[in-house]
Amino acid sequence: MSQKNIKIKIGDRVYPLTISDSEENGVNTSVKNIEENILKLKKQYNINDSQDLLAMTCLEFATKAQNTPTKTVSTEINYTSKLDGIIELLNEATS
Repeated sequence: MSQKNIKIKIGDRVYPLTISDSEENGVNTSVKNIEENILKLKKQYNINDSQDLLAMTCLEFATKAQNTPTKTVSTEINYTSKLDGIIELLNEATS
């Protein structure tokens, strides 16, 4: 897997990261979501302190993540359902 060095800007700061090529889109999407949330909170609460905005964004995202079922579980259930269907078809075909 190829690694690359990138710099991302969140709030007032630039952060250097080393990521794989496959992670780049996800990181860029996350940065965009964070920046959008910071702007939303800045307008909503008239706050200019970047540390406060970052902390509020972290809390909001962590709360959403905690209350959202993981994709792994739903994907696993989906695959289990599909596998059950395939096994049923195989059983019918061999009967």
